[in-house]
Amino acid sequence: MPEYAARMTIKAGGEIFPGDMEPVVIGGNETRYMTWGFPDLAGKRPHINARSETAATSKTFGGAMADRRCLVPASGYFEWKPIDKRRKEKYSITPAGGGLMYMAGIYSPGGRFAILTCDAAPEIFAIHDRMPVILSKDRAAGWLNGAPDIQLGAISGLIAAPVTAAAEPPPPQMSLFDC
Repeated sequence: MPEYAARMTIKAGGEIFPGDMEPVVIGGNETRYMTWGFPDLAGKRPHINARSETAATSKTFGGAMADRRCLVPASGYFEWKPIDKRRKEKYSITPAGGGLMYMAGIYSPGGRFAILTCDAAPEIFAIHDRMPVILSKDRAAGWLNGAPDIQLGAISGLIAAPVTAAAEPPPPQMSLFDC
């Protein structure tokens, strides 16, 4: 059994990892627990992300883009910046005003989800060239209802801070839930 499948757990908060079950919002503001990692058609390791630019025409993600959209609420997310060939620095990325963000996602009939990504906002690009598609609260409902061009609703205004042992712990990921 692959390692990610053996770790499937529901977490009450904190950092999440592929294979964890997390609350997501689907149409009608219904909340469901789903597993992070969209099934791969070839039966390989699940996809945790999907490129928003190509997901609608993808064999793997096309059906979900048409009628299985979700929101993944979070207070922040983590990204890794390469320092050299062997080391990376972890960053906590949160909304500038604090509070909740809504990441655009898609899900499978079997209850697994992936987060859509887009080109990174200028404040994130130095860390990584991609980021989740983060929607404002007023654009989030449009995404669930089939709005075609979600990247126009993607927000920036994010704060990236290195996560160090001496620093305060980063905000819990997925612990806040308000839709």
